[in-house]
Amino acid sequence: MNLEFNEDQKLLFETVDAAVGRGYPAGARGEATSTERGWNDDVWNTLAELGLTGLTIDGDHGGVGAGPVEVYATLEAMGKHAAAEPLLDGVFLPSWLIAALGTEEQAKQWLPALAEGATTIAVAHAEPRRPWGSAPSVAAAHSGDGSVVLSGVKAPVRHADQASTLLVTAVDGDTTGVYVVDAAAAGITRADGRSADWSRASQVEFAGTPATLLGTTGTDATAAWHTAVARARVAVLAEAVGLMESALGHTVEYLKNRKQFGVPLATFQALVHRASDMYARVELARSMALWATATVEAIDGGADVDLPAIADDAFVFVGDTATAVAEEAVQLHGGIGMTYEAEVAHHAARLAAITESFGGLAAARRRAVASESALRAPSALLNNA
Repeated sequence: MNLEFNEDQKLLFETVDAAVGRGYPAGARGEATSTERGWNDDVWNTLAELGLTGLTIDGDHGGVGAGPVEVYATLEAMGKHAAAEPLLDGVFLPSWLIAALGTEEQAKQWLPALAEGATTIAVAHAEPRRPWGSAPSVAAAHSGDGSVVLSGVKAPVRHADQASTLLVTAVDGDTTGVYVVDAAAAGITRADGRSADWSRASQVEFAGTPATLLGTTGTDATAAWHTAVARARVAVLAEAVGLMESALGHTVEYLKNRKQFGVPLATFQALVHRASDMYARVELARSMALWATATVEAIDGGADVDLPAIADDAFVFVGDTATAVAEEAVQLHGGIGMTYEAEVAHHAARLAAITESFGGLAAARRRAVASESALRAPSALLNNA
C-alpha cells in the first residue's frame, strides 16, 4: 500500500487548503459557528463549486466518484483550519448510506442535490442513555393506509437545524432500517443546542412522523449501516490530523513569541521537549490515519478485510493521540489556551468532539478489545488486505 499522496491528491489538498484558509483566518471558526447556519456560507459555496460536495457521489448522480484518499486529503485540509462546514456529517455519510441502501429512484432523488451542495442531510442514530452500538429504540409502525410512521427520540443529531432531510435508524419488528424523513414533516419536535466544539446539534423527537424506508421492504440495514459508519470513522481521522497539525503549529509559534522572565518560552528545554513529543504524536497519528484510509481503498478494490474492526483500531489510536495533543496544546498556552478567543481552544474543542463522534472513543476501544484487534501493528493487518 502506498501511504503517500499522488500528484493529483497533493493538488487537491493544496486547493482545499487555500480555499478554506481564505475563509478561516484567526477567529473565524467562532464567527462561523455563531451564525444562523452554524458555518461559513461562502466557504460552503466554494466547496460546492470545487465539486467537493460531490466527492463521494458517482458521476451518474452528478458527483465526482472519488475514492477514500481524496476524502482524506479534503478533510485533512479542512481540519487544518478547524472549518465548521458539515461535509462529512451532512454529505459524505448520507451519500454512502443512500448509495448502499437506496433504490435507484431514491438515489436520483437525493444524491444530485447533495452533489450540488444545495442541501444537507442529517443522520439520526444516537439516542439518549442508549449505547451507540445497540439496536435503535425508535420504532417504525405501519398505519392503516400502508404508510410508515416513526416514534421515539434521537439525540444528538448534528446539524439537524439546517438539514432538509433526516436519515433515521429505526426498528420494524426484528428488522433495523434507515428511514427518510422530511425535516419539516408533521410530528417532529426539535430542540437545538451546541456541541462541545460550538457546532450545532439537536434533540429530535418523532411522534407518528411520516417516513419512507431507504431501500426495499424486508432488507435489514444493519450491515450497510456499520460499513458506512466505519467509513465515516476512518474519514474523520483526517480532520483530526489536520487539527492536530495546526494545534502544534500554534503552540510552537506561541512558545517562540511568548516571553517569561524576559526570554521566549522556547528557550526552556522542558517545553521544547514537550513540543517535540507533540510532533512525534502527530506524525504517528498521520501514519495510522493514512494506513486506515489505504485499507479502505484496498477494500474498495476487493480486499477481504473487516472494515469496522480496522476503523475501531485506527479510531482508538488517533483518538488517544488527539486527546493528548489537545491537552498539551492548551497547557503549553497557559490560561489563554482555555479562552474562546484563542485559536488553539477551537482546535482542542473540535478534537475533543471528534473523540466522541460516531459512538465515541470509549465504545470503539471496547469493541476493539472484544474483537482482540486493539492497536494491532499495521503490518499485521496489511498482510490481510
